Amino acid sequence: MIHKYDKRFNEHIYILKLKNGMEVHLLPKDGPFYTTYVELSLPYGALHLDYVYNQKTYKTPPGTAHFMEHKIFAMPDGDAFAKFSNLGVDANAMTSYHQTSYIFNATNNVIEALTHLLDMLDTPFFTKENVEQEKLIIEEELKMYLDDPHSKMQNQLMENMYHTHTLKHDIGGTIDSIKEISAEMLMDVYNHFYNPNERLLVITGKIDLKEMKHFFEVYDQSRVKTYKPLLVFSKESKTIVKKMEIVYDDIQIEKMMLGIKLHPLGRFGKDLVKREMIMTMVLNMLLGSSSKMYERLLKEQLINQSFYVNTTFEKKAENIVIYAESKKLLKLKKILVDYLTKDAYIDLDEDDFMRYKKVYLGQFIFALNNLETKTYLYGKYYHQKSSLFDVIEMMQDVTYDEMLKALQRINKRSMSILIYKKTKS
Repeated sequence: MIHKYDKRFNEHIYILKLKNGMEVHLLPKDGPFYTTYVELSLPYGALHLDYVYNQKTYKTPPGTAHFMEHKIFAMPDGDAFAKFSNLGVDANAMTSYHQTSYIFNATNNVIEALTHLLDMLDTPFFTKENVEQEKLIIEEELKMYLDDPHSKMQNQLMENMYHTHTLKHDIGGTIDSIKEISAEMLMDVYNHFYNPNERLLVITGKIDLKEMKHFFEVYDQSRVKTYKPLLVFSKESKTIVKKMEIVYDDIQIEKMMLGIKLHPLGRFGKDLVKREMIMTMVLNMLLGSSSKMYERLLKEQLINQSFYVNTTFEKKAENIVIYAESKKLLKLKKILVDYLTKDAYIDLDEDDFMRYKKVYLGQFIFALNNLETKTYLYGKYYHQKSSLFDVIEMMQDVTYDEMLKALQRINKRSMSILIYKKTKS
C-alpha cells in the first residue's frame, strides 16, 4: 500500500495497485463522517463509439455506453439492485461523455456491498432475451426524455453545431440506434473497456484501512493480458452545421439556446482541464448570478431564473451553451452576442478577476466537504490524466492574460442559435 500525504489540504491518500491491473485509492476521513462513499469508474463513455482493439476496428451505435451501464446490473441470480437494497446500501450508476461510474454509499455492510459491487462488475450476463427486454425499458425512458422541450433543444443544438463528432449524439442514443445493440456487442465492449486494468476504485469517508487492505489481498487475482482500446474520432470541421433555427412547439414560454463551438486546443488531459476551468471562470464573471450583465438582463426582464451557462470540454470537442427563457429572445440574442464578442472586455477587470479567483477557489474547496462530490471529482480528474489536488493548484495559477485569451476564442462565426416558439394557433 502506497501512502501519500498532501500537506496543503491535510489529505492522506492510500493507493493499492492490484495484480489484476485495477487501482484502489482510499481517502479516509475520521468523524464526524460515518458514511463510506465508493465509486468504481472506467474511462468509457457515450463519445466512444468507434475504436480499434488488437488491430480490429469496432463500431457501436449511439447509446451503447448507457445501455451497458444498465446491463451491468443484470446477474444470473437477478437484478443486482435488489441485493444492494437488502444490504441497506444506496447504489446508483451514471454515464457521462467520457466515463461510466458505479456508485454506492453505506454506513453499514460496506465490505458486503463492496464484494457485491465487484461481483457485479466481474460477472457479465448478457443474453438475447435480457438485452431485448432492456431495449423496451430504455425506449420508454427515451420517449419520456424526448417529450421534454429542454432535452429536445439540447439534442437539436448539438446536431446544429457538429458535423461528425460523436458529441452530436445524446448520451442515451435514440430509439433507432439502441435497436442495433446485441448481446455479442455488449460482450465485446465489456472485454475491451471493462477489464480490471481500466478500472479505478475510489473510497472516501469512514474507512478501516487494515480491513480494506485484507479485503483486496483476498480479492486480487493475476492480470489477464489485455490491449488498450484506441479510440477513433472522425475529423470535425471548424464550421457549424446551422447558424439559426426556429422551432414551433407546445410550450408556455419561448426559449433559446445559444451554442458556441470552440476549436479544440492542445491535448486531452491537464491542458483540457485547465482550459475548461478558465472558460468557466470567465463566463461566471461575465454572466454568473452576481455579474453586472446578469443583473441588467433580469432588471430589463430579458431573462428569468432559468438562465444558465454551461461548458463542455471533451476530446476534440469544446463548446459553450447559454440557455434562456424570454419574451424578447431576438433582443436578448443580440445583447449576448455583442457582449461576448466586443463589450465583455470592459467587465473583465484585473482586480475583479483576482477577487473572483479567490472566491471561486474557496467555493471549490468548500464543495469537497461533500464526500460524494469529492469522490466523483477525484475519479473524473484521474481519468482526465490529472488529479483533484492538481486542479486546485491550477486554479491558483490562472492568470488575467489567460482569461482574456479564453474570451478571444468566442466569435460570431462559431455560434449556432436555436429558438423554440409557441405553436401558432
